[in-house]
Amino acid sequence: MKKKLIPTLCLLLLLGGITKGHAQQAAGSFLISGGMDLIRSDVRGIFQKAQIGAEINYFHLHHLSFSGGYEYNTEGPNQITGGLRFYPLEAAFIRARALVGNNADLGLGAGYTYNFTYRMRLEGMADYYVQNQTLGARITLAVLIK
Repeated sequence: MKKKLIPTLCLLLLLGGITKGHAQQAAGSFLISGGMDLIRSDVRGIFQKAQIGAEINYFHLHHLSFSGGYEYNTEGPNQITGGLRFYPLEAAFIRARALVGNNADLGLGAGYTYNFTYRMRLEGMADYYVQNQTLGARITLAVLIK
């Protein structure tokens, strides 16, 4: 009986924290970010290719945002992006993005947010691009606007 009680209590506390916690931002706020891929699995040499992006997230709920952005590629077509983020934990998120344009793709990833202040953030994330079968690691600076 005790062996089942402790894991059950831990699970209930975790789920209660997920549903009642606020993922660092209020509904109706915007997160504006810009960053670049530090590492990509399709790059064969140093500084052979760069991907730089800018994105705006609108928080529909405190743990769910919708985004739109632009990706600049030095060795390929530039793309417009649209996607979403879900924050299951305070600072961690999972995301999905559609990259629209020539060489369209779907990016699935996860990331972590580190707050310098309430409004200024550093984000690290990894994305897997399904169509190109490429993995990328990105770092961004972001500003929260309420």
